[in-house]
Parts: sequence; C-alpha cells; structure tokens
Amino acid sequence: MSAIIFDMDGTIADSFDYVSDFLVAQAKLAPLNDEQKRALRGLSMRDMAHKLGYHWWNAPKLFIRGRQRMKRSIQTKNLQSFSGMPEVIRKLHGEGHELFILSTNSLRNVHHFLDDQKIHKYFLEIYAGVGVFSKAPGLRQLLKEQRLRAEDAVYVCDELRDIEAAQSVGVRTVAVTWGFARRGKLVAMRPTALADTPAELMRILEEV
Repeated sequence: MSAIIFDMDGTIADSFDYVSDFLVAQAKLAPLNDEQKRALRGLSMRDMAHKLGYHWWNAPKLFIRGRQRMKRSIQTKNLQSFSGMPEVIRKLHGEGHELFILSTNSLRNVHHFLDDQKIHKYFLEIYAGVGVFSKAPGLRQLLKEQRLRAEDAVYVCDELRDIEAAQSVGVRTVAVTWGFARRGKLVAMRPTALADTPAELMRILEEV
C-alpha cells in the first residue's frame, strides 16, 4: 500500500481550455483559434501566460483571480476530469491506497470539483492553495501531518515545477503527459515514471 498524492489541474481535471480562455480574456486578446490553442498545448500555466504577453510579476495576481473565477466553470460543469481518471482513483482506493490532493487551486474549488466528479470520498485529505512557485513546503506539510516517510509517498503530477518540488523532498514522482507540460520536458526532469494514459498510470501505481 502506498500514499498517493495527486495534483488536480492538468492531472485529474482537464483545465486547459479554462486556463487558456481565462488568460486570453484577462489580456484583452481576441479569442484563440484552434491553431493558436494547439500552439499553447503542452505549455505550463506559467509559460502559457508568458507566451500571451504576461510578465512574471503578474503571476500571483493571475493565479488568485483565476482560482476565484474557476468556481463558475465547475458549477456550470465546464470543467471535467480526464477520461479514465475517476476510475483510476476509485480502483486505487479500493485496493487500499491512501489518496491525497495537493494543489495550488483553492480549497473551495478542489472540494467543488471532487464533489461534482463524485470522487471526493476517496481522498483522505485535501491540501489546497499551496505555493504558486513551489509545492515543496506543501509536500513537507502533508508528509509531516500524515506521518508519512517521503519514500512511502508518490506524487502524480503534470508540470516540471511539481517534479522538481517532489524531488527536493525525496518523494517519488509519476509524471502524466496529458497535462500542461510537453512529454520531452517531463522526460528531461527524470521522474520516477512516466504515464501516457490513465490505464498506464494505474499499472505504474499498482507496482510502486
């Protein structure tokens, strides 16, 4: 049995359209066409913002405003989970794994999303609103409060900064390729494992 920590946006929740549309609207740009959206696919939220003309000092304000507005997308069911991920979560819970969420998103948004997807009950604890630029402090807090050893935990995530944070505290990582970072960049970060589909993620997590 392992303690499995999940990121939310880009890992469980398919947030790409919401994030890209929000950033475009905040920058007062014309709506993106399909080709322009494809060019943003595979970029982290930070890199996406930079490509759309934002400066690094805009990031904290954008994240806060974006989290506030995301609640509407969840309530109108515009934010959905990636196909297959609810089934992975249910199966892992059924096998006795301890499941957690660690997310930069707000606690309210995470609760609303998990409730909407009917998977809230499978998580022991939610750690939300953690640092925009590094999740390492949040991971340390989770490990301490849950009395877990770093080597007994796995972080399932989709961004380079997530892998870096987990590695800094000694937590193994499984990077998923359907989120905000391109596969090649994830590989370069040398996560413990890499999953291209939820089914592959399930197989990996059953073996760690």
